[in-house]
Amino acid sequence: MPESAAARLDGLTVLVARPAGQAEALCALIEADGGRALPLPLFAIAALDAGAMAAAGAVLDDARSAQLWLFTSRNAVDHAARLCPLPWPTLAAVGDATAAALRQHSGQPVLTPPAGDGAAALLAHPALQQGGGRRALIVTGEQTLPVLEDGLRARGMTVTVLPVYRRVAVDHPPAAVAAWLQAADVAVIPSGEALRRLLALTPPEARSQLAGLQLAVPSPRVIETARLLGFTAEPLLPERVSDLAYLEVLRRHARHRHSKA
Repeated sequence: MPESAAARLDGLTVLVARPAGQAEALCALIEADGGRALPLPLFAIAALDAGAMAAAGAVLDDARSAQLWLFTSRNAVDHAARLCPLPWPTLAAVGDATAAALRQHSGQPVLTPPAGDGAAALLAHPALQQGGGRRALIVTGEQTLPVLEDGLRARGMTVTVLPVYRRVAVDHPPAAVAAWLQAADVAVIPSGEALRRLLALTPPEARSQLAGLQLAVPSPRVIETARLLGFTAEPLLPERVSDLAYLEVLRRHARHRHSKA
């Protein structure tokens, strides 16, 4: 088979488990590359209640004197932008997509991980190695893992963690989930929380099929979660957390499937 054909996603069905309203761009890339995209939102992103949002706005305003604001997702950027006008202090982001949202909103430079994505990768940035009593604000969602917070505190920073949005579980009929799993060749899973949610929604008779499903995940931490939950195929890991990076890792998987056919 010619390399140009093998590099496409022809014949590959990809379940995309991103939150509601945030899967369209990746699904469009998959479809344009000859694959079939099945969006399966496991969570929806929602604002906090009015009182919590007002309180968050006050925290953001007070934190203008902090030396550093760190954002854990595009959702955090979008919700903070509604609460606090510019200018903002020095900005940092856990990955390229979050950094792009920050640059688009603020026009300011953004610190990003020197390699990879995620909280642990951002902690490797040279600008974060010395705390020296500096104040940092982490803008995030509810129930975020404390990796970034713990790392900054260990370096002597005074850290405030501010949730500005929440995740709301989305329900699906068990029979529909089983049918989607039956159709899927690969599942793009955005977090360990989403993986646990998918497992909870899967009916018992489809659990073995789910356990053997090929996953594509954003970080080594989610790979470890998959192993702990009993998934047997080694997950695909894109070089960066971006739609194009996911497309490339799916293409590599498609080439591997074609070579074995």
